[in-house]
Amino acid sequence: MTFSKTTNLNVLEEYAKRTRLEIYRFKTTSGYGHLASCLSVVDILTSIYLDSESKFDIEHDRLIFSKGHGSPAVYPILVGLQLIPEKELDLYCKKEGILRLHADYSIPGCFFVGGSLGNGIGFAAGLAIARPWQNFYVILGDAELYEGSVWESLLFISHHNLKNIILIIDRNKYGILGATEQMIQIEPLEEKFQSFKFEVHRTNGHDLVELRKFFGQTQTHPRVLIADTVKGKGVSFMEDRYEYHTIIPSDPVEIRQGLSELL
Repeated sequence: MTFSKTTNLNVLEEYAKRTRLEIYRFKTTSGYGHLASCLSVVDILTSIYLDSESKFDIEHDRLIFSKGHGSPAVYPILVGLQLIPEKELDLYCKKEGILRLHADYSIPGCFFVGGSLGNGIGFAAGLAIARPWQNFYVILGDAELYEGSVWESLLFISHHNLKNIILIIDRNKYGILGATEQMIQIEPLEEKFQSFKFEVHRTNGHDLVELRKFFGQTQTHPRVLIADTVKGKGVSFMEDRYEYHTIIPSDPVEIRQGLSELL
């Protein structure tokens, strides 16, 4: 499996499709982790890493998964970019492999270990003020916005006008216990981030054309992308079902159905 940067949207769509398939395969084989939360961010990662028009520089910039449970979504992309051997996908969460339940510094191309939510953004903010020559992309879950540390970090980023911070909210609308707007309402998000003096964009998180417009921009202010996504994207019986936040299909019939839908 080899990926290379391209402007061809059809090729990018194929990369995203292959990435989803690989995530589904190694997650259902191992039975570990948060599958639905990985599937929702695939197009975002494809745009960041593989679209030639993206300003993200894999040699220079850093991507931090504040929603650490979604971080295994990047593994197939790092494999495709030849940073990780392909055989490691079959060793996910096995003692003889290098790929962990959540990404960490021991994995090539990964830079943060996420467990408790709300910490990745603060970590990235500290790096951003210390290393103004680097850009830091931070992926947060929407239910992660319940964490007070997120808003403390926004105050810090705004006060110091950290122009090298790019936040991406995976707005799949579901947390572990249900719909975000039924648990504790977080909308209107645009107005909230604007009040922190962020440049705010909102788009379909599965539309590679719209994602290109955002990730292809030159950074001049702290920015946030609110990416409206589908939890469990690509697997019909998982889509928009909060129960699958922690449940990984184990029934052979369901597994085969998911694979056939992702092929």
